[in-house]
Amino acid sequence: MNGRASARAFFALPRALREELRTTAAAFFLLLGIGFVSALLRPEAVEPLLRLFTDAAAEIGLYQVDGGTLMVTILSNNLLSLLLAVAAGLIPFLHLPALSLGLNALLIGGLGAFYLRSGLGFAAYLAGTLPHGVTELSALLLACAAGLYLCRATTYAALGRVDSKTVARTLSECLRAYTRWIVPLLVLSAALEAFVTPLIFGRFL
Repeated sequence: MNGRASARAFFALPRALREELRTTAAAFFLLLGIGFVSALLRPEAVEPLLRLFTDAAAEIGLYQVDGGTLMVTILSNNLLSLLLAVAAGLIPFLHLPALSLGLNALLIGGLGAFYLRSGLGFAAYLAGTLPHGVTELSALLLACAAGLYLCRATTYAALGRVDSKTVARTLSECLRAYTRWIVPLLVLSAALEAFVTPLIFGRFL
């Protein structure tokens, strides 16, 4: 019982961060739906985002590497990008993590519409995203929520509503969420994306 309680305490998120995560998830899925519908009605609207995604993937060599190298490449990129999403909360007022959240939501929704319009079908879209997408999306939502949670603290500090100790405590909570939740989720998602997703997605090509 003590071990179970200790594990629960180790992985527990602060209540305020959990509330931010719920709000972040709701906003993400709303934007995902907007991206999906927009791309169906006006595919040219999300074409720049899709091109950005494919160009970035080509630049880091995702299409030419073996599974192990692919996992390391994906993991290192995701670790850095989500750490930056959290750290962006140190800048008050701007709520920069929301930009990362919105871009990813629109991109994922736009990809779904692209698969439908191209004739590949929604099943192929799910096969190419779901195996690793559940864990990777969970990490993304938590990172953006942590960044927004931190941004609220730094904004309040800039306005004189809280002191520097509150900001330091909030930053510590966000870093714990990153190391205890986001990093393991990204390791798992990178392994799935490198070794499992290609096998499943390959059945639809």
